[in-house]
Amino acid sequence: MNRTLFVLGDSVPAPRTEEEAPMAGWGQKLQELLVGPVEVANYARSAMTTRKYFTQRLPALLNRMSRGDIVLIGFGYVDHMIHNGTRHVPVAEYQELLRLFAAYVHEAGGVPVMVTPTARYAFSTQGEVLDTLGDHPRAMAEVAARLGVPLVDLTARTMRLWSQLGPTRLRQFFCWTDAGEHPLHPDGTIDSTHLNHTGAFEVARLVLAELCNLGVLDKSEVNVPALMEPLMMPPVSGEFTVQAPESALQYGQAAGPAPVITKPAAGGLAGPMVKFSGSVAPGTDYVLFFEQGRYIGGTGVGDAGQWSWRRSVNWAAGERLVQCVGLRGDGVSAIEEHRFTVMTDVPSPLITGPAEGAYTGPRPRFSGSVRQGVTKVVLVERGVLIGATGVDEQGEWAFTHPHAWRPGTHTIEVIALFGAVESAPAPRTFKVVGIPEDSPIRGLGATRHTCGDVCGHRPFTGDW
Repeated sequence: MNRTLFVLGDSVPAPRTEEEAPMAGWGQKLQELLVGPVEVANYARSAMTTRKYFTQRLPALLNRMSRGDIVLIGFGYVDHMIHNGTRHVPVAEYQELLRLFAAYVHEAGGVPVMVTPTARYAFSTQGEVLDTLGDHPRAMAEVAARLGVPLVDLTARTMRLWSQLGPTRLRQFFCWTDAGEHPLHPDGTIDSTHLNHTGAFEVARLVLAELCNLGVLDKSEVNVPALMEPLMMPPVSGEFTVQAPESALQYGQAAGPAPVITKPAAGGLAGPMVKFSGSVAPGTDYVLFFEQGRYIGGTGVGDAGQWSWRRSVNWAAGERLVQCVGLRGDGVSAIEEHRFTVMTDVPSPLITGPAEGAYTGPRPRFSGSVRQGVTKVVLVERGVLIGATGVDEQGEWAFTHPHAWRPGTHTIEVIALFGAVESAPAPRTFKVVGIPEDSPIRGLGATRHTCGDVCGHRPFTGDW
């Protein structure tokens, strides 16, 4: 039976052009592994949330569908980003939207399948794979179980695969290149989210294998030998093949100036997945990094002497001292020492206003302080992100919502953010004084149309 396998989702499964190499989406690799009369239609697009996709792209897909078509519903990567107010979709809304996706696909005669997002390239200091996707994968699994919809738990499956590969090899699955390594990325690219062609193919194998296990696809429709072929372990990343790197610290005469580190700032704060960047004198081929005399990694150098680097595992909290040297054809550069402090846990914000249980007018002003170095706080009410504000150099913050609050008791939670690190929420309950919705005041002047903003005789309707 001829049918179409539709892929819905965000940038990770989305199709990529040659100009975007080495990036590739796992959705674009599915067709290579299908042998039956199944056509892949990759409708995934970058920066898509369930909310945005539901309103902008779902109708076009439903109009193209035929009975028996399969629809992979893969969202969650973007939805969980609480630091981005325009993209964050709270769990309750996310689950309802997933239910609606499945309902519309089923109504159109299709077979909905939910697919949790792939794990990121993120390892603890001990080399264990980290789950960085929050509650959204679990929330999707709950909806699938409740509706009886097939689920591909790609989060769990890729976490297991990443663990098998380990931090020294997994880089070969991601869109991650040294400066000067790829012609389209002369400055290098460090991407812990998006896959390259090798990684996309392996993830596509996981997806199709699970679709067969679930009975969504028949084995006659897939290239079974290709799915069953043992994983070809990618090579160890080049930074871990440097011979006797520690000898660079004992080199005698320096053959050039020390590398310059521009990020992270000297003496500044950094997150556990901090990216280093800087420059080195022309003629330098490679940059090596050490901590307490132990080699921890390295990177190639671009034509103009630029470089970027991220450690393969996360940094532990505390003050760190890194030594950096450049390798040249005529020797080793001078040594650069760079201090910075890693923050892995953000303390909850202090809320100074309004006071706990205090009465406020309809436009309460929230204020408080956070640990210095924290860049942003977000305010959440019943799981819904309602506002965000920056933090000044003294760690102070303040926020007033642009719209009036309804009268009654409200509880918000304030979360401090430092990069991808979130604090535990700090709750605050307050009471808004205002005209109740059923007050007769709101009915005064109801015999006339509402006056405009410039009208001086508009009757008071209870809005302060």
